[in-house]
Amino acid sequence: MSLATDTKHTVLIVDDEEALLDITGTYLEMEGYTVVKAQSGKAALTVLESITPDIIISDITMPGMSGFDLFEKVRAQSEFQGTPFIFLTGHSDPKHVIQGKELGIDDYLTKPFDPNILISTIKGKLKRRQEISNSTSQQIEQMKNQLLRLMSHEMRTPLTSILGATEVLTDGKESLSPQDFTDFLEMLKSGSTRLNNMVEDFLLVVKLESGELEREVEPDANPISLHRIVEHISAEYTELLGKKKIHCNIAVEKQPLMLHISAAHLENILSRLIDNACKFSSDGGTVGIVSSVKPEWVTISVSDAGIGIPQNKQAGLFQKFYQVNRDSQEQQGPGLGLYIARRFAEVNHCELTFESEEGKGSMFSLTVRKK
Repeated sequence: MSLATDTKHTVLIVDDEEALLDITGTYLEMEGYTVVKAQSGKAALTVLESITPDIIISDITMPGMSGFDLFEKVRAQSEFQGTPFIFLTGHSDPKHVIQGKELGIDDYLTKPFDPNILISTIKGKLKRRQEISNSTSQQIEQMKNQLLRLMSHEMRTPLTSILGATEVLTDGKESLSPQDFTDFLEMLKSGSTRLNNMVEDFLLVVKLESGELEREVEPDANPISLHRIVEHISAEYTELLGKKKIHCNIAVEKQPLMLHISAAHLENILSRLIDNACKFSSDGGTVGIVSSVKPEWVTISVSDAGIGIPQNKQAGLFQKFYQVNRDSQEQQGPGLGLYIARRFAEVNHCELTFESEEGKGSMFSLTVRKK
């Protein structure tokens, strides 16, 4: 009775013993698998230039190139990084087993082997690979749908403002008062700024996820003034704070500090945290920006007494495109602010945490190591 799945999978077997290749291949072909054979590591690499097997089974001790070397060369190729790789070898000693496990091998079987165990191992690895593939596809589809939904709203709103204001200003049919003219210019500026911020955030995400930004990270060689950074950021929210009658309580260290973080990245993180605190604070509330300096680190906390985050919404707070209760709350932006803040903290080896209670507010804390 065949144990093979409905889909015919291809198995690459690598072993310098021709008899063992034939025996193993026969077992697998009887189970419905397509078998490709190679008698050396070099020959296996040549095979991989023309086919993409679903799983690779290799001996360890072979002339010219060991199974360990073959595994590393295969894994170095991006198209085979997810291909299950199993050692089938006569080496049962702990030294070889440990070496294989540390390399990241998917499984380790020893000769003489039980055909049923080999088949069940192959089926298990292929099943797990399919589960991972399905999960990845679902995540990509979900992210794509989120992105399209958010982009359709986030782009349409500022574009509508820009196009509407531009049409009125260039139409020439209406006589505008100086105040009306100024209002339309402000509308243009607001819509353009919103679009620009969104584009900048998407570009930052690309740099963060490609690893480009991490390679560029270099802590400032000069002392960083937390007070100057916070004062500069909070000054940008003077109008919003005044409009909502929010009191901003700033109590941060005034003495410049030597910190293990890029000053630009620190300002970016704090700007996003302060922006959220101002947006989600209730009218007449308080936004707090406080630092705590210890011998080895400094913590900067940004708090608000606003709507807070429901307990069941907190787990995904630092995920891309995540927004809490977007349907009932107007939130400008595609939901990347906290994701970017957390990633900036991570690439600088800092820690960003939060506490929140629905109806009482939230507090985000960034902990940075001192030099």
